[in-house]
Order: sequence, then structure tokens, then C-alpha cells
Amino acid sequence: MKKILFTLALAGTMLSGRAQELPQPSPKSTLQQRVGLTDITIEYSRPSARGRMVFPEVVPPNKLWRTGANMNTTIEISTPITIQGKSLPIGKYSVFTIPGEDMWQVIFNRKNDHPGTNGYDEKNDVLRAEVKTSRIDQPIETFTIDINDLRTSSASMVLTWQNTRVSVPFEVEVASVAKANIDEALTNAEDADKWKVYRSAAGYYHNNNIEGEKALEYINLSIEGKSDSWYSHWLKAEILASQEDYKGAIKAAKESKNVGETAAKESGETFEYSALIDEGINTWKAKK
Repeated sequence: MKKILFTLALAGTMLSGRAQELPQPSPKSTLQQRVGLTDITIEYSRPSARGRMVFPEVVPPNKLWRTGANMNTTIEISTPITIQGKSLPIGKYSVFTIPGEDMWQVIFNRKNDHPGTNGYDEKNDVLRAEVKTSRIDQPIETFTIDINDLRTSSASMVLTWQNTRVSVPFEVEVASVAKANIDEALTNAEDADKWKVYRSAAGYYHNNNIEGEKALEYINLSIEGKSDSWYSHWLKAEILASQEDYKGAIKAAKESKNVGETAAKESGETFEYSALIDEGINTWKAKK
């Protein structure tokens, strides 16, 4: 009998010495998303409706909500973002909301370790935004936070639960950070590799429809550094076409095809982009 009791006591001691892992009703989730050059991390716990009417049964109206379950929801940003014309600096924030029938207040608070709403102090609010709600027909069982509507310099933080959707649009700074990154890359790159930096920079300016002349300058510098890249000549063709210089675009496209086919022939392969280039040339010929 003593042996049995000793064994049970030992087993109890071993169990108490380690964490007991059990399924959580509101499991924790981490969302990571890059918008432009900004890294965003959102950590939150995800409650489910489980047959309840979420608004107002689970989340009462016009009261502070932790925007999830368990510990407060947090968002961390690697560069400043702008919400409704107001700047949210680099950092990690707790995200609280005050749900209303048609409008929600979304609050970013500098204290990010609240157990729910306990200890919340309005004095620590860094930014508040008021946003409209919208109704969705297909119910969402589990509370979800997404980063959607992705663009180079903007996106939206979207909250959905049951039939309610709340979108918080925001903007990120790209141009100044991109320029600084280009300058730094050119400073650090070996001379033999600078053509890659110039081409990437040209692609950035072209793809975002900004500073077309800078895009052309950079792609020319890239081709000066390495003239046997078919893609560099093709990018130059696209840049010239965007500036309505179709004659120049056709010339650059023909050079792109020549470079690509020559390299493919030397390696015993087939240049797979000839048809694409021909299509571009025919399109630009029609616009001359």
C-alpha cells in the first residue's frame, strides 16, 4: 500500500513540474505581413461564436473590447504607418476597439501587455481611428484579423466576426525608404554587380509609375554595366513604351530578342520569350 501511495505521489510531482497542455477555446494566432517595406506582426487570440450572437451577446456595444480573447491583441510595425492622416510611430501597440452599431473606434495603445482590458489607461493611447462597419452575408465563425487590399504603399487591417466586417485602411512610407535602400546598395555593391542594383531600381520606379526619367537613367546604367542581359533590354523597352517612345521601345525590344536568342543558341537551348517580345513589338508598332 505504501509503495502504491509513493508511486502516485511521485507521478503527481512529475506532472506538476511541467506545463499541462490542453486545447484552448480561443487559440493564439500570429499574422505576419509585409506592406511595401514595412513588416507588420499581429498577435491575438481567436474566439469562436459557438452558437452565440456575437454582437451584442459576446461583445457588448459601446464598451472597450480587447479585440479578441485572453491577453490584449498587439500589432508591431517596423516603420511608421499613417491612419486617417495620423502617424503611428514604429513600435508595438495593443489594439482595443469600441464597437458601435455603424461605427467602431479602433485604439492603438502604447502599453502592450494588458491581461484583456485590465490596466487600460486612455493616457497611453497613441492613435484613435473611427471607421464604418459593413455587413457580410456569409457568417465567420471565428474572429479573424487580416491584412488585405495590399498595394505598394497601402493596405487595410480587416476585422471580421460573424456578419460584421471592420476595415482600417493605412498607408506606409515607401519612396524615401526605397531611395535610401538604393543609395546604400550602390555604395556597398562591387562595381561588377552594380548593374543589378541599377536594374532593380529601374524596375521599382517603372512598376510603381514614379520618376520615369529616373527609371530610364537607371536601366541605361545597368545596360552599360552588363549589356548581355535580355531582360534589361526588355525592361528598357517597357519603360520607353510607358513614356510613349514607341520607336525607342521597339528598338530596345529587338535588341532584347537578339541578346536572348544568341545566348540560348550558344547554350543549345530555346529562348522562350521570343513570342512575348514579338507581341510587344507588334503592339507598339500599331501605336507609332
